This record gives sequence, C-alpha cells and structure tokens, in this order.
Amino acid sequence: MKLTALAATLSGVLFSALAFAPAHAEDRKLNEPIFAQLYKEAKSKNETEVVYYTAARTEEAERLNELWSQNFPDIQLTIVGKKAPELITQVEAEKAAGVVRADVVTMTQPYVAVQWKKEGRYQPYKVSSFDKLGDYADKDGAYYSSGVYLLPAAYSSSAITDKNDLPKSFADFLDPKWKGKIVLADPATAGNNRTFFLAMLQAGKIDWPYLEKLAKQNVLFVRGNAEVVRALASGERSVTPTISSFNVIVSKEKGQTVDFYGLNDGTLVTEQPSGILTGAPHPAAARLLLEVLTSAEGQAIQADAGKYWPTNSESKSVAGLPQLVSFKPFNVDLDELSDDAAADTFLKRFAKTFGRE
Repeated sequence: MKLTALAATLSGVLFSALAFAPAHAEDRKLNEPIFAQLYKEAKSKNETEVVYYTAARTEEAERLNELWSQNFPDIQLTIVGKKAPELITQVEAEKAAGVVRADVVTMTQPYVAVQWKKEGRYQPYKVSSFDKLGDYADKDGAYYSSGVYLLPAAYSSSAITDKNDLPKSFADFLDPKWKGKIVLADPATAGNNRTFFLAMLQAGKIDWPYLEKLAKQNVLFVRGNAEVVRALASGERSVTPTISSFNVIVSKEKGQTVDFYGLNDGTLVTEQPSGILTGAPHPAAARLLLEVLTSAEGQAIQADAGKYWPTNSESKSVAGLPQLVSFKPFNVDLDELSDDAAADTFLKRFAKTFGRE
C-alpha cells in the first residue's frame, strides 16, 4: 500500500493527515444491510468524505482504509493520525475556535470520553452491533470501545531469566532487591499511566503510603511506554509494574528481550472509545464509519494490526494473544477518573511524592 503523509493548515491549525491509496488486498465485503443503508444515505446527502481522528498505529489505519475503499468507494476516508494527547488537544483547540473538523474520534484515554459525554460533545448513535459489545458500549450510545489493551507488568527477559523471580504483586515491588531496577512512564506525560495509578487508587489496590514507599526505590521515570520498553530491552532497568501490552507485543515481534505478565492483584483493562462528535460535518458517513469500527469484521482486521483484543463478541480473537481471563482483568468507574480537578491534584501529589516537582 502506498502511504503519503500530508500536512495542511486550516484556519491556522496545523495537523497531519494520513491519506491512503487503495490496496490490492483480499476482498472483504461488509454484507449487513445497515452498511448499504447508511452508504446510500450518505451519498444521497452528497457526503463524499468522512474525517476520522485516531490514535491508532499506521498499520491499523492501512487495514481500515483497505476495508473502507473496497466497500464504500464513493466516500473518501480521511484519517488524521496522532498520539492520543495531541489528538485530544487538537479537538479541544478546534472546539475553542468554534469548528468541528472530525466526524469520528478514537482515542486511548477512556476517561476523556466520559468527560466529553458529560459535556455533550458526542452525537449519540446506537450501532447495529450494540448488543454484541456488552459493557464496552455506552448505555446511551455516546461512544463505544472498539478494542481493549491491557496495562500489565513487564520485565527484561534478558535480565530476569526465571519467571519465579518476578514480582508477583504490587507489594513485591517494594522489596529492596528491586531498588534501582524499576522503570515507569511518567503519568504527567503518559495517559495510560495516569489512568493506571488513578484506577489502582480508586480500586484500593494501592494507596499513598504505598507510593511513598515506592518512591524510595530509586524509580527511573521516562516519558512514555516506548521509552519503558527501551529501558527494559536494553537492561537499563529490569521491571515495571505497568505498561501498555501493545508496546511489549510489538517489541517482542522485533526480537527485543521484553515480555509482560499479570500480577496477582489483577490487570487493568484500558479501552479505546470511538464516537461521533456533535456537529460532525458528515453525519451519515460518520454513522457508517462507527458501524464499521464496531462490527465483527472491522474489529478483527484492526485488532490484528493493532495487537489488541476486540470487543464485539462475534469478532475473531487475534492469533498469538493470551486469553484475557488469565490476567484477572478488571475495570473501574471511569466517571471518577474523568474529573480533571481530581486528576490535577493527583499529578501534583504524585510529583511531590517522587520528588519530581
């Protein structure tokens, strides 16, 4: 597939878009009546484009574009790809400017989706696969989790060759033998880690006295999950209590000596909410795109490229991924995590606790 990176300035806002030429891939037809119905509706309204903001990796975007171009050739799928914090900042900036450029947004920070729903930022729409998504569908149809990652513990498999030596619980990371061997992505710059620590505190699996003790372990802080993987793979550090499963899976595929595992305390599941923005410029095409993202076919294709677990009960699991149940997965109340004031208070206290003010 030919991939072209484009940069454009619209109303003074600079952003990068991913435009894809159709690929000669295996034909995948979307045969459910809802697809033909919405495709016809969008064309009748002269909607020749749908704009999709996503934090997905390039491979996912390519797969989605292939599926889209094969089934809906008369509607251009324009994909704007950025890291989640940058994507959210862009949407906020556009809102402040009084414009809505994106039709559908997929992010990796579910607490933001909860906040946006409260603010009326989503146009509710109940997809045809609503009942197949279970707890991963917002009850009002504001947004849907099109896939889930895990936030498990991870380790350097070159530094630790016997898995029996690994920390088996959060408490184990306080053992003096791990002093100077722990790495963490800073929750101030890594959205997943902010979610992780807020969720662990909410669930009562850790508390502030625990974090005060962890702060004495000479923890290495890095900007994000990619840097955590590099620290583990290089042997600079040996373990981390949390990381995105995606980063580890991709690194393992490249032959790097890093792996993830579940703690006895359980493993947090983090979702990828997708929703239609209120005031979307192409509403019918937006509904069509959301149908694709929540369908069994659409999720299977993207999950395989993105190395995550699909949420549609009829979607095929990704080959090679361990069963979720083996990690004792759990969720938390996202309403509480969406409180900006509480999150800011947490970040300030966290920075003070670890001497990072």
